[in-house]
Amino acid sequence: MYLKIKKEVIKKNFSLNHLSENMKNIKVTNLGQIKEADINFSDFTLFVGPQATGKSILLQSIKLFLDSINIFADSNKYGYDLFANIPAFFEFYFGEGMNNIWNENTQIQIDKIYISIKEFFDVPHNLIDFPPYKYESLFSFYENLCFIPAQRVMTIANGWPRPFSSFDIGEPYVVRNFSDQLRLIIQKNFSRISKNDNIFPNTQHFFSDLYEEIDKSIFHGASVGIKVSEMRKQLYIDIGGNFLPFMTWSTGQREFIPLLLIFDWLINNKQTENNKQIGYQLNLFESIKTEEKKYFFKDNKKWVVIEEPEMGLHPQAILSVILMCLELINQGYKLIISTHSPVLLEAVWVIRFLQTENPDVKYLYQLFNLEPSSSMTALFENILKNKTFSTYYFDQQKDGVYVKDISSLDPGDLDDAIADWGGLTSFSSRASEVVSQAVQEKA
Repeated sequence: MYLKIKKEVIKKNFSLNHLSENMKNIKVTNLGQIKEADINFSDFTLFVGPQATGKSILLQSIKLFLDSINIFADSNKYGYDLFANIPAFFEFYFGEGMNNIWNENTQIQIDKIYISIKEFFDVPHNLIDFPPYKYESLFSFYENLCFIPAQRVMTIANGWPRPFSSFDIGEPYVVRNFSDQLRLIIQKNFSRISKNDNIFPNTQHFFSDLYEEIDKSIFHGASVGIKVSEMRKQLYIDIGGNFLPFMTWSTGQREFIPLLLIFDWLINNKQTENNKQIGYQLNLFESIKTEEKKYFFKDNKKWVVIEEPEMGLHPQAILSVILMCLELINQGYKLIISTHSPVLLEAVWVIRFLQTENPDVKYLYQLFNLEPSSSMTALFENILKNKTFSTYYFDQQKDGVYVKDISSLDPGDLDDAIADWGGLTSFSSRASEVVSQAVQEKA
C-alpha cells in the first residue's frame, strides 16, 4: 500500500488547500516587516508600495498556505530533509537569510482559520510513506496558485528554462518552481522543431486578437521559436532570417516571453483532461476512499500571482499584459499582482469608475486603443458587470509596515495614500505643481 493517510488527517491537512476555492480574507500580524495586514481579496487584487515592504513575503506566504502539499512534496522529491527543522524550511522556501520571518509573534488567519507553525508542519509527516517519484504525477497539474516571480528572467539560462534542481538552496522556492513549470510547458507544447511551433506568432494562442498590439510594442515583426544549436534546444528570435539567442534579446522581449508562455498555458489548460488523468492515478490507491478524493479535486477557480508584470516593458506593452490579465479573471482565475507601475492602477481606476458610472464597453475599447471584436466585447462586458477590483498599499512606518485599503483610488481623497495611489502618482503631481508655479511666477 503506497499511501497511508487517515480520513481525519486528510480533512485537517487539506483544509488550507480546500480554502483556495473561495478564499476571501487574510489577516497577518508580525510577518517579516509587516506589522498588520487585513486584506479582502477581489477577482483582481493589486499590491503597491515601496521596495522591501513585505509584498513578496506575503505573496509567497499565500502560495505556501494554498499549496503546502505540493511544496513539501517537492522538498522530499528533490532530496531536502526539512521536516524536523522549521527555520531550515523557511530558508528553503523563502530564500537564504529568511529563516526568521515567521516567529513566535506571527499570527496568520485565513477566513477565520488560524494557522499555527506546529500544525502546519504536521502535514508532511503524514505523507512520508508516499514514494517521491509518485508526487509529481499526482500533484504537478494541481497547484492551486501559479506564482510568476519578479526574477522570471533568471530562470532561463543559455536560452532554456532551468530545472528545479539546478538552483542553489538559497534561491526562493517560487523561482525554482516557476522555472521548472516553464520548462515542462515548453517541452510539452513545443517539442517538435518546425516553423509551425513558433511561440510567437502562433495561431493556437488564445491571445491571437492581441497579436498586432503585442507585435507593435514588443517584437516588431520578429518571430520567436525554438531551434537546435550543437544538439541543444534554445529559444531564439528570428529577425529577417537572423537568429538571435535569448541573451541578445531586448529586456522587454526577455521579460515578456515567460509571461506569454504561462498566460497561454493557464488559459488553454484543459482541466477536464487533467482531472481524468489524476482520477486514474488516484484510483490506483485503494487507501484513498471516494469521500476523501474531493480534497484532490477542484474546479477551474485557481489563483495567479504576478510580481511586477511591468518589468522591462513599454507602457503600450503593459496595456497588452493588462488585457491578458483581464482574460484570466474572465476565465475564472483570481489574480494578485504586485506592481510599481501607475499604468496598472490607472486601468483599474478607470474600470472601477465605469462599473459605477457608465459600464459601456466602448470606453474600454478607447482606453486600450483596440478595434471591436466579438470576443473582446464579451470579455469587457463580463469585466464591467461581474468582476471586482481592489488595491492595497504597503505603508512603511517607523515600527514596520501597515497595509491599507486604497481601493477607491480617489485622486481627491484627503488621505494621501489614496489620492497618490500609494505614492505612484506623487512625483507626477509635484512635477505639475512645479511647472504651474514656474509659469505663474514668470507671468
